[in-house]
Amino acid sequence: MEFRRRTKKLSGLPIAFYAVALLFFVLLFSFNSAYFKVPEQPKPVIAEVPEIKVEPKTDSVVKPEIYVPDVEVLPADTASIAKESTLLKEEKKETAEDKKIAKKDEKKEAATTDSKDDKITKIGKDRILTGFIPGTMGKAGKLPTHNCKTKGQLVMFITVDKAGNVTSAGRNSGIKDACNVTAAVIWTKKYVKAKKSQNISQGTYTIVF
Repeated sequence: MEFRRRTKKLSGLPIAFYAVALLFFVLLFSFNSAYFKVPEQPKPVIAEVPEIKVEPKTDSVVKPEIYVPDVEVLPADTASIAKESTLLKEEKKETAEDKKIAKKDEKKEAATTDSKDDKITKIGKDRILTGFIPGTMGKAGKLPTHNCKTKGQLVMFITVDKAGNVTSAGRNSGIKDACNVTAAVIWTKKYVKAKKSQNISQGTYTIVF
């Protein structure tokens, strides 16, 4: 009976030993964790690099600014020459204009003198006709060919220039048929002539169809 009791008392010792050992390891772990900390990893240092400003390259040779005046500046000698040339040009223009005006005045005067000197004379009285339409004004021959059917007498009013040519002709009296009048105008300008004169002449010319 005594032997069994001793064994029961000794059975509790291992459990106490294990408990003490576990407590020792816990204390040891807590001591290491307190005094031996894991070294912190160093944080990366970000260094700011200043921006390098690249200045534009300037030419070594600086072009000077050229001042251009609004008015052309001439030296003293050339300025005087330029003034003289401008004066000469103005004088030439004035002389040319004066000449043109003088010519116009001469032409006007000549025209007025001609108009004053020109006197309208009468055909047959002051001026004699030298050319006639065949078969008219008592001259021999027959009238030029025509297609006019109206018969009768037609008196034409004509104007003769200084050279003796008929410049204008028109009906004065007599037949009114357009065919006869047209034929008379053509014939008077073609056949009728007068002596040369210093004056213009006017008168009548009779044609019998």
